[in-house]
Amino acid sequence: MRKHSDWHRTKGFPVQSLFMAGLVIGIVLPDIIWRMEWHQQTLSTMYLLRTFAAGSEDQTEYLLQVVKMRGSVYLLGMGCGISVFGVPFAVAGSIYLGMKLGLLLTMSVLQFGLQGGLVGAGLLFPQYLFYIPSVFYLCDQSYRQSMKIWKNKGMITGSVSRYFLQVILCGIFYLLGMLTEVYCNPIVLEWLLEKVGIF
Repeated sequence: MRKHSDWHRTKGFPVQSLFMAGLVIGIVLPDIIWRMEWHQQTLSTMYLLRTFAAGSEDQTEYLLQVVKMRGSVYLLGMGCGISVFGVPFAVAGSIYLGMKLGLLLTMSVLQFGLQGGLVGAGLLFPQYLFYIPSVFYLCDQSYRQSMKIWKNKGMITGSVSRYFLQVILCGIFYLLGMLTEVYCNPIVLEWLLEKVGIF
């Protein structure tokens, strides 16, 4: 019984497996939708339009928009970690991240061909080099902290303080992703679009 109750500490949270499951769903689902002739207005088109619309704004305003959008999700995950909602957040967050990436890349290829796949990858670079490990770590920590509540161990002050310190430090890494999304990604995307000549 003791061995079973300590499973979540020894095995850890399977964030990579759930992410890969979401990625597969995100890759397969658009192909099914595409075969059903629902490709009049694809996710990639909407994402491209939103990115260019955002890029035309003042960079400070764009940064605030990205911080609000991305940061709110991160803060939600941080808060869920000290409640029973940390476990479902970690599971849903891992799958959602994989699905989001899979959908974007697949819909880009379906809409624009292999060149669209390059643009889809360009939409994710370089910010997702920061986002993916940060979200993995947030989900793992949120799961572990929440499991202590699920197992009726209560919230030990030192444990919660350590949890917040670790997640806040990871949040700084996540913030670097936001900065690269605002200041680096538009440059990468503009260069890619010039090379592939989609528009």
